Amino acid sequence: MHAVLTNIAKGITVCYSEAFPDQNEDYFHLFYIGKLFIVADSYCMNPDCKCQEVVLNFVQTYPREDRKADSFMIRFKLNGSGYRIHDRGKFTRREIKAIVMHFTADDMLLELLNVRYKEMKEKAKEILSEVRT
Repeated sequence: MHAVLTNIAKGITVCYSEAFPDQNEDYFHLFYIGKLFIVADSYCMNPDCKCQEVVLNFVQTYPREDRKADSFMIRFKLNGSGYRIHDRGKFTRREIKAIVMHFTADDMLLELLNVRYKEMKEKAKEILSEVRT
């Protein structure tokens, strides 16, 4: 957890799977036009911050080919009002928009991301209270 503390102090987002490594569903999986993406969700763990955002890292995998994975990263607003691209990788803005729209089409996903955001904030409070005692 020392790395998590460092990230909290620096304001760096922390991947959900780092804070909750024993979860069955550490990452999301997305199939889009015959492509497989693994999506990692990272959150600001500063308990005082009210950013209401998640950083989503989309990694396109090539399970049967000897190719390096392609990826892009966005900062997505948890109220569903939009996103900002942090890294496009080899993807065009149009491709990213289509992939993100497909990924967020189900309202249940937005609810789950909000639940995970709250869990991460609670985890940060727990970690900080342990350090103080």
